[in-house]
Amino acid sequence: MNRIIKHIPNILTVLRMAAVPVFYVLMRDNLITAATWVFLLAEFTDVLDGIIARKFNLITPFGKIADPVADKMMQLTALFMLSRMDMIPRIIPFLVLFKELFLLISGLYLIRKKFDMSSKWFGKLTSVLFFVAIMMAFLGVPREITDVMLWICVGMAVFASIMYARNYFNQVGKKPFF
Repeated sequence: MNRIIKHIPNILTVLRMAAVPVFYVLMRDNLITAATWVFLLAEFTDVLDGIIARKFNLITPFGKIADPVADKMMQLTALFMLSRMDMIPRIIPFLVLFKELFLLISGLYLIRKKFDMSSKWFGKLTSVLFFVAIMMAFLGVPREITDVMLWICVGMAVFASIMYARNYFNQVGKKPFF
């Protein structure tokens, strides 16, 4: 397989990371339609790089770490910018950031211990729900609906955090406290 083709998933991930500041500037300058397209393109590359990596067995240590980081960077930037524009509740991005920091700190410890830190269905579902909620805000869905969807996402994020914590306790052979 060609050397560059082997790195397509990682190239897509790096491009997604590079799209974050572009997205931020577009949002800052109130160019919502252009920002929405950048967001959609980034989310599309997230799906595409995952499909390519799994189908052609191109999963790399870099990709295992960088892919979720790129995803979280884009979604958190979107949440903070939507909050700043008063399109979503201001507390939402801070709750999501707190959850991500908790998982990051836990993940750094677990990676050093060689535990399985791969994403699970509940984490992927949470990301998809956040994508839908963010798109709802971009598309001007009324706040009453968007806000409910975002609170469902926060609930799913809490559930995912609990499930990841349970996974950790199961791996270390300790009984979880919940």
